[in-house]
Amino acid sequence: MPVAAKDSSIYYSLGFSDGGLQVPGNGSRSLGTIAGSVGTQLSSRIGIELAFGAGSDQPSSILSESLVQYQAGLLRLSHMWSNKEVYFLLGHARLDVDSRLNPVNAGNAFGVGINLFGTKNVAINAHVLNLAGGEFTSAVIGFQYFVGGVR
Repeated sequence: MPVAAKDSSIYYSLGFSDGGLQVPGNGSRSLGTIAGSVGTQLSSRIGIELAFGAGSDQPSSILSESLVQYQAGLLRLSHMWSNKEVYFLLGHARLDVDSRLNPVNAGNAFGVGINLFGTKNVAINAHVLNLAGGEFTSAVIGFQYFVGGVR
């Protein structure tokens, strides 16, 4: 069961996802994505998170020749019970999309996620993040590690 930390807790995450990119005049394109984040819990229910990721339609080129890269600054609102945490993300994102696909480059970001804790430090994580008004969406499965334990 998670135990409260006295100071703000820093956490980081890494995950893999199936991302969807809206391409004007050409529908949606599915992209394999590597996603990560780093954040801090300011209190037991409020945190600040920086999220980032890269995606491509070819698994071998996700990092070397990605079709989309993103960075987002997010406010994280969460509720914890037992060994589970549900959270909501709200903020702003910057998209760096291949110019042949989409001209959108920034917009609002929002998401929802859940952590299932095995210890006070480690959780299996799943979340959905919607960037730039739905131009890019990712559904991430990975892990989060809380330095010093979750609050």
